Amino acid sequence: MFNRFASSIVICLLAAGCLSAQAADWAAYQQAFIAADGRVRDPLQDSISHSEGQGYGLLLAEMHADRPAFDRIFKWTTDNLQIRRDALLAWSWGRRPNGAWNVIDYNNASDGDILVAFALLKAAQRWDHPPYRAAAQRIVQDIRRHLALDVHGYQLIAPAYFGFNSAGAHSFNTGYLVLPAFEAFARADDPSFWQRVLADSERLLEKSIFSRLRLPADWVALENGQIAVDRARSPFFGYEAIRVPLYLAWHADRQRLEILSDYLQFVESAGYLPRRVNLVDETVAADEAPAGFYAVMGRCAERLGRPALAAGLFQKAAERIAREPEDYFSNTLYLLAGGRAE
Repeated sequence: MFNRFASSIVICLLAAGCLSAQAADWAAYQQAFIAADGRVRDPLQDSISHSEGQGYGLLLAEMHADRPAFDRIFKWTTDNLQIRRDALLAWSWGRRPNGAWNVIDYNNASDGDILVAFALLKAAQRWDHPPYRAAAQRIVQDIRRHLALDVHGYQLIAPAYFGFNSAGAHSFNTGYLVLPAFEAFARADDPSFWQRVLADSERLLEKSIFSRLRLPADWVALENGQIAVDRARSPFFGYEAIRVPLYLAWHADRQRLEILSDYLQFVESAGYLPRRVNLVDETVAADEAPAGFYAVMGRCAERLGRPALAAGLFQKAAERIAREPEDYFSNTLYLLAGGRAE
């Protein structure tokens, strides 16, 4: 199944304006990672589900114009995760210690809320369905009400309702800065608020670049107006920050994508894409990144006008994805990198 999936997507990735895969390949992804009831599962983590995964599932269904899948994923999400007193989503759903399956963490994760609302706004436009837009607006309004932080001159969205901020320091996950979503929220909710969030998120990203390879950190700490790698959470450019170039590519932000030119040059010279880079001691992992990382960086190379490098990265992604049939995150990035969510 995934060999055919791999070969066709690399052709799509190299074709301008092509969606992430043909309908059969989207069906293969659903078979591997989406239950019949719409729950997006991570097989490598005891089939756990997260609000982030539901958001990605909705985005992929919208990209593939698959309304039945979209509705199944949305229904499971609202029935099982939208159970707080606000419209935000419980972050984690899985097997409890007693063996029962249910919510296992009621705290939200703002990337999940952002991705779900973004997908709903896109679906409302695609299918001219106002209830999707209304559902998105409820989430967006509660993100603004409960997660807005005005700190050290930045208007930002907290990573969660609690757990990441103190009186003196604030932690932010760069992978939660979904720039095209903030742009869409400005059209659906309070324009001045979301335009400032967009501008300040872009500014935060500009200051969250570290090491000689000029890479965004997974987590950054904002303290006394200064931004540094949040070493306690992650010293790496890795599984969180790999989403930064994806969202910049979706946002068609070539100027900001230019920060990745040095890294792309390193990758081309080294002949492989590292799984992670330590931004504190500047060491580079010897083991290769999964296929989804290759696809994301391939999309960036394409956006930056480097077609030969893009083709090589996409080809490597296609080769590796066939060996990752249970890697939910890599397969998700792989499909998202082939789609367009501008």
